[in-house]
Amino acid sequence: MNNIHKTHVAAAVALATSMLVAGCGGSSSGGDDGGPIEGDPVVSRGVITGFGSVYVHGRRYQTDNTRFEVDDDNGSESELRVGMLVTVRGYYDDDGYHADEIEYDNEIKGPVTDIVIDPGDSTLKTLTILGQAVLVTADTTIDDDGSLTFDTIAIGDVLEVSGYVGDTQLVATHIELQDDDDEIEIKGMIENPGPNSFEIRGFPITYNDGTEIDDDIDTIVEGLYVEVEGQLNGAGDTLIAEEIESEEDDSFDDVDEIEIVGAISEYDDGDKTFMLQGQRVDASTAELEPASLTLVDGLIVEAEGYIVDGILIADEVELEDDYS
Repeated sequence: MNNIHKTHVAAAVALATSMLVAGCGGSSSGGDDGGPIEGDPVVSRGVITGFGSVYVHGRRYQTDNTRFEVDDDNGSESELRVGMLVTVRGYYDDDGYHADEIEYDNEIKGPVTDIVIDPGDSTLKTLTILGQAVLVTADTTIDDDGSLTFDTIAIGDVLEVSGYVGDTQLVATHIELQDDDDEIEIKGMIENPGPNSFEIRGFPITYNDGTEIDDDIDTIVEGLYVEVEGQLNGAGDTLIAEEIESEEDDSFDDVDEIEIVGAISEYDDGDKTFMLQGQRVDASTAELEPASLTLVDGLIVEAEGYIVDGILIADEVELEDDYS
């Protein structure tokens, strides 16, 4: 683990309780205390922290008339677990927050090919799944059917992982053991596209005329955010795609105010841009708090601002001291 990530392991783990809340209506939106007013639409992205309705980062969303989507299929509240990263779309009124839709989708599903226990902290394990480093901690929730525990994770286990993608690792907030390896999945931005091939964070993907490609995808191009489902080749080092779906997020369409807490990745010091929970952030005109803050990959920050052409133009980027 490099020094940046060693320094921010606690921050990354604490990120399991981070969230994103967005309300439409511009900077004038909200009540006198800065909170939402009745009728305000809300989009939240964060980790489930409880039930009795659904709590995301401690905020209760009433689910009387909620539609659930689980791994791209119609689902139910009973399929959700504490620790899963979800997107909630709904609204606020005098009775509180209401969820019209709650969507869960894993970040990666595949076999464990390596396990490294942190020599300085036995509660930290870094797994390798589809070439990706996956940080699992004692705080990572594990499906409660008893088939898997933190101590029994083994090479060859096929795991479904929910969590936050950083620059060099995925911080797992929830994992589940899968019955078989018939369906392998990975989500991320297309890199190095070639004839019938590309990579996601360095892991090779191939596709052919039989691959089902989302109608929203005109061409396979660099930077397109997709989810790929398929099977591994015999060597286990390439995913043969059966389906490629666009994962471009339109949750922020027409959203004027947004705040995101997350781990900086893909930081470009030249134009002061970075990725935060899958959202491109432009911090070139942002006020930094503290003023001495130096932005680097792996740092846990909160970015506040508004969306222009799909980019979060940050008014302020603040160090999350509680996580440092």
